[in-house]
Amino acid sequence: MTFSIRGGAGPSTYYTQPQPFDELKLEPEKIQQKTAKLKEEGYFSVRMSEHTKSYLVEQSRLSNPAWRNETVGKVVDLRTTEHERSVTAAAKDIAASLTGRKQQLRPHEFQLRRADNPRSEQWHQDRAPMKVICISAIEGRGTEFVTSPESKAVFTNGEYAEMNPVSAEVVAQKTKEAKQDRFYFFAGKGITEESIPKLVHRSPSETGRSIFMARWK
Repeated sequence: MTFSIRGGAGPSTYYTQPQPFDELKLEPEKIQQKTAKLKEEGYFSVRMSEHTKSYLVEQSRLSNPAWRNETVGKVVDLRTTEHERSVTAAAKDIAASLTGRKQQLRPHEFQLRRADNPRSEQWHQDRAPMKVICISAIEGRGTEFVTSPESKAVFTNGEYAEMNPVSAEVVAQKTKEAKQDRFYFFAGKGITEESIPKLVHRSPSETGRSIFMARWK
């Protein structure tokens, strides 16, 4: 967003204000660093700016008339916003860095969600055609996950993209919880390279939980 300030007969002066999701416009060197972590751990995170946090908290209020009911729960669709285009550009760069080739991604979801979807509470990996996933907890607990090096030893493959814990006790010891005020990026099975790990994760069972979710295919 730009603002023009006119002083007398002189030229206009323009000030560019920070925009939501500006922190996701990563430089190439930073993308290389972040995707190197994803290749090792199965994910990377980016700290959310206060500007983005304020925007998402405001949009996530229950008084927002944009909420609508879908099969996964209540959703505010943000795909038509200018913010989606800039974050999709970042997701393309992330996918290209992971695979070593240019990727043509399109958003499957770019939304706020108050989930009511029991399947998401099961341990799973995001299946094809999803390639890049971004999530952040806005209200309530963050997504639970197990890093890729550890998940190989404590899960077996189930039906579809579900993962079965070998031992609930061991999985509980290995489980991490996504922090609020951070974006978490990971790869879905639409990225077919076996060398790119697919994060095992689930939504905690909690009422009133609100998240930002973006997935590209």
